[in-house]
Amino acid sequence: MSVMTRFSEMDWGLLLLRLGLAALLIGLHGWTRLIRAFDFVVHGQAWTFVGVVQRLGFPFPSVFAVLSALSESVAVAFIALGLFTRPAAAIVAFNLAVAFYNEASKGDPFELPALYLLIAATLVVTGPGAFAVGRRKAVRK
Repeated sequence: MSVMTRFSEMDWGLLLLRLGLAALLIGLHGWTRLIRAFDFVVHGQAWTFVGVVQRLGFPFPSVFAVLSALSESVAVAFIALGLFTRPAAAIVAFNLAVAFYNEASKGDPFELPALYLLIAATLVVTGPGAFAVGRRKAVRK
């Protein structure tokens, strides 16, 4: 006898949250930053974001700039899939906490990084929900 699984509103909400974060963060920031990081690493093209990271005081600004680009693209793709969601969301949350600090310390609007940070932090706490590639299936006897 098969038991039909019923998904909760929470599962649907977490799926919407994960996919929404991915669409917005990759679409508006991550994809462009990843391309610029690729051109910086592979083709040696200048990348102004490295200077931003350096002004924030990070050691090895080139490395941290590339890691930031990977956070806003690859880590967010993992979140969308529901694969390693909590660690990926923690990486994204750290990246966005830095972005929030950077914007706020300059007196610039910081609502966008704050909202992304809030979503990432929420996913660290909740996990991906039922609709996740990395979800472990419960064994029934």
